[in-house]
Amino acid sequence: MTTPATYSAVVWTKQGLAKLLSASQQGLDLPITHVSAGSEAYTPSDTQTSLRQQQQIVPIGGAEELDNNQLRFSALFDGELTYDVKEIGIWSEQTLVAVYSIPNQQLNHKAANAAWVEMFTLDVSALPTQNIHFEVGVNNANIFMAEELANLTHAQLLQGKNLIQQAHSNMLIEDRLRKAGF
Repeated sequence: MTTPATYSAVVWTKQGLAKLLSASQQGLDLPITHVSAGSEAYTPSDTQTSLRQQQQIVPIGGAEELDNNQLRFSALFDGELTYDVKEIGIWSEQTLVAVYSIPNQQLNHKAANAAWVEMFTLDVSALPTQNIHFEVGVNNANIFMAEELANLTHAQLLQGKNLIQQAHSNMLIEDRLRKAGF
């Protein structure tokens, strides 16, 4: 028997909300700059200043506003580390803004020498979203896929070349058959 998925909302930290409020009052934006992953599952607290067992922190790889209440962004976790992902942190420079974790739940797994690209959708309906923006770093999925896209392009060019050679051979055979009276 399977159990239904457990839903748990992102917990906004007090320091993150204070930074957002301060920026909003000054007419500034709160930059979301990084995402971190850790290996401890628990119920997050709004007083947290870091993840409990942070394993890796990476820059935002891409971002978009879905509507007035939701923001979507991505992050690429790669490298030699291997760990079970059980907690996620959202950062504004050096400030932990939000935490996501579910007690006794594994969210994902980061394997050694493998890349894990994660898309996050963040509900910001309770926040002044006009004062939130993303600072996209260089570690994005488009760069990650460059080698695969180059290989795909190369394979398509080879296929095109082979089709042209085959069509040329067919044309020569038809010409010889026509000359032979067939």
